[in-house]
Amino acid sequence: MTTTPAGWYPDPYGSPQLRWWDGSQWTDATHPLEGQNAPETPEPAEQETPATVPAAPAAATAQFAPPPAPPQWASAQPAPSPAWGATSQLPMPQFGAPPKPPSPLPWVLGGVGIVLVIALVVGGAFVLLNQNSEEPSIARPPATSEPVPPQTEQAPPQQQEPTPDQQQPQQPPQPSITSFPQPEDGRINDSVSGLSYKYLGEPWKVSDPKNMNAPNDPTYPLFTSGYGAVSQPGFNGQEGVDWMGTVAAAQLPQMLPYRGVQDLEVVTTTLLSAYEPIFYSIRHERQILRNEAIKVGDRDAWIIEYKMDFSAEAKAKNYKFTTETGAFVLVDMGEGKRPSFFYVSIPDNLKSEQVGDVLDSLQTH
Repeated sequence: MTTTPAGWYPDPYGSPQLRWWDGSQWTDATHPLEGQNAPETPEPAEQETPATVPAAPAAATAQFAPPPAPPQWASAQPAPSPAWGATSQLPMPQFGAPPKPPSPLPWVLGGVGIVLVIALVVGGAFVLLNQNSEEPSIARPPATSEPVPPQTEQAPPQQQEPTPDQQQPQQPPQPSITSFPQPEDGRINDSVSGLSYKYLGEPWKVSDPKNMNAPNDPTYPLFTSGYGAVSQPGFNGQEGVDWMGTVAAAQLPQMLPYRGVQDLEVVTTTLLSAYEPIFYSIRHERQILRNEAIKVGDRDAWIIEYKMDFSAEAKAKNYKFTTETGAFVLVDMGEGKRPSFFYVSIPDNLKSEQVGDVLDSLQTH
């Protein structure tokens, strides 16, 4: 995977302004949002280390990002769309009739969503370092646009030891996955996620787990099966950094709260909001094709199917692909079990229409 490029982004600490990300950490440089007066030039100052996870169930999931910050929410909404591309708004689901007293889960999910977006960038950097030309990662490197330099020089933030009330409980590392299941009779049978799905054959190949997973990062999904195909090798001029089509399955990471079938819609929406900037880092527009409840075998599930349009970037940079069709599917596996997450995404030059074939083949195993 790749790191988020330096640039101005919405302030992760909750203030209504932009903050400068230097490619590895947040700086003290800020900038007013459009229509606001510019704030005074910030002075370098010691700052307390922000908490890495909101005060919510700390468990392993997939809305993850760089330096986490204490978010402020009004409802469980997807994380704000970052600067890499304009995407259509995903309709936010209703959580249903609130229990009495009102459940805090939608607030928690919104907070976890922002934290996941931040931590995903960190996990992305790990996977990119392990990437090679034979088995590329599913993540996409960011567009190579020049960042806007900050308007003021800021002293690097001083490292401070966290106080006892700032320390967060450590999540245990995820179990190591050393190999993915091979196809049998034209299908991938994943005993860990409990899912079975069609194997597309050549040019698709079973992936290497070390190029898809970050086992020491509980915020990133631990894929337990998957295969991929190269859409364009070295698409951005860097050898070994390939644009890929991907089909993969995992359990929902523990960090994201999940109570049961009633949470399928909001959790699937949160996953897409968090993973979109990592899986589709080229500037694009998103079109939602369907967003609905389905059945996978006899299990309840939720699907968000979409189409990503890279036409402007593809024309400017001579990419071999212009669109990509994909889907996020979350399957409830029964009481006391984590739901399973299924991801399929195929660029147009690898026959995007095959997404339908894969989704139709999805079953519980």
